[in-house]
Amino acid sequence: MNHPDRFLPLFLETQSDLRAFIGAMVRDPVTREDVFQEVSMVLWKSFAKYDPARPFGAWARGVAARKILEDHRLRARLPETFPPEVIEAVAAGFDQDQGHAAWRDREQALNQCLALLPERSAALIAERYEKGRAVEELADDTGMTMDALYQTLSRLRKQLRECVQRRLGLLNN
Repeated sequence: MNHPDRFLPLFLETQSDLRAFIGAMVRDPVTREDVFQEVSMVLWKSFAKYDPARPFGAWARGVAARKILEDHRLRARLPETFPPEVIEAVAAGFDQDQGHAAWRDREQALNQCLALLPERSAALIAERYEKGRAVEELADDTGMTMDALYQTLSRLRKQLRECVQRRLGLLNN
């Protein structure tokens, strides 16, 4: 039987990969966060059933895949749902050590690139993509037009993409 004190270190170590896995399957940021929260609760409540001989991340992604499928069944009328085979394929990809390392490398590169952004730019990215705030709301808060904000976010995404690619050695520049 697993001691509850073991849960938090395992969960914190796997949290970013779990968010990435859910993010690959759930496009809407609000729904993505809801699914993540639900998965976190299920993991906590069912931790006693976790087999320590199995990698925690694989177990957590299995729970997440079931929650995503459940969410997709509830939202079946929306065009953003993925067939179960796609969810299983992405889960299998995350289980491969090579993919795991690549995600960590990309995440580390992205965090380094985010740290290089001016404070205002980093705040815009955080508000839009980490907190999932609507562009309309951000435009009102910043005093920018929606078009200007869309252009700014587009430039920042391009800048971050190029920075990440440079850090990963994917660009020659």
